[in-house]
Amino acid sequence: MSVKEYKCPCCGGNLVFNSDTQKLHCPNCDNEMDMETYQEYAKVVESTEQKKDTYDWGTTDFGRTGEWVVKEDGSRVYKCPSCGGEIEARETTAATKCPYCDSPVILPKQVSGGFKPDLIVPFQLDAKAAKEAYKGFCKKKALLPRSFQSDQKIKEITGIYVPFWLFSCQAEGTINYNGQRIKKWKDQQYEYIQTDYYLVSREGRVSFDYVPVDGSVEMDDAYMESIEPYDMSKAVSFDEAYLSGYEAIKYDVSKDESRGRAQERIKTSFQDILKQSVDKKEYDILMLKNSQIGCTNGSVHYALLPVWVVKVEYKDKIYRFAMNGQTGKLVGELPVDSGLFWKNALGFFAGSSIAVYMLIMLVRLFL
Repeated sequence: MSVKEYKCPCCGGNLVFNSDTQKLHCPNCDNEMDMETYQEYAKVVESTEQKKDTYDWGTTDFGRTGEWVVKEDGSRVYKCPSCGGEIEARETTAATKCPYCDSPVILPKQVSGGFKPDLIVPFQLDAKAAKEAYKGFCKKKALLPRSFQSDQKIKEITGIYVPFWLFSCQAEGTINYNGQRIKKWKDQQYEYIQTDYYLVSREGRVSFDYVPVDGSVEMDDAYMESIEPYDMSKAVSFDEAYLSGYEAIKYDVSKDESRGRAQERIKTSFQDILKQSVDKKEYDILMLKNSQIGCTNGSVHYALLPVWVVKVEYKDKIYRFAMNGQTGKLVGELPVDSGLFWKNALGFFAGSSIAVYMLIMLVRLFL
């Protein structure tokens, strides 16, 4: 399998996609080209290359490729077109960087044929923004170890294009709820409770556009859903050049395997939307009885969406954080300083001897 680089027409350096300017940028000569200009340039270059005869002694730096090789142990590696170094890649890797010369490389066959995305949402935020978002996420966390936020703890910040299946449809259906109104009163002898029961029914039609389902096994589904939403109005037709300078992975969870999760998300959202039309003040209790939903005009698109992954090493453990590369929304798991936890807990319960006793018993139970 070949790998691909995007070369600067001016100096031959490696072009990378700049999230700030939304253009291809050359770190060597500071040249910038918008995507349309580069596509026209590539079109002319490729067209010219096709007309070359067998006596062509010239070379061009545009779209240079390397080939994959197989080691003795059977593992697959790719040869870097720039330095010839070996690039180890997973089965799902579509874009990465050479560990020796740091050149961005793309594996075209990983994003072609059935693996070619329909859409891509380009990165809008850079690594610096991801780092600042991580620091902001850690602020005002009373139980967070003070040394956790140190820059030295950040092991890696990686921009990754993650594969997603985007489901769209027209949903129409009915939802029934059991509603209760409870009235209480009392006289000198008795207390009375009156419960009135109601069947609350709602019908509606809702359009769903681009409901995302993570198409990668290695990415945490809960994290991917937590950093939503993406503004799909900023999505563009897929072009390999957007991958330059970032990592990218192809899907290993198929469209059919993702359909169940999409249907679950659509149904839950449909129920929530219709439930909002019920005045909660009218009922003391409102419980879902049953529902029926039908989806028509369904379509599925394959897209790559931008995610920054921040890895922090603390006490021999890796903590992972994910940030939406378009909006900056970040999620992750933070460690808890046990000393601060017990200090705050004991301070809170200090006024109650019974509570302190219960807390001590709880500590003994888990020690």
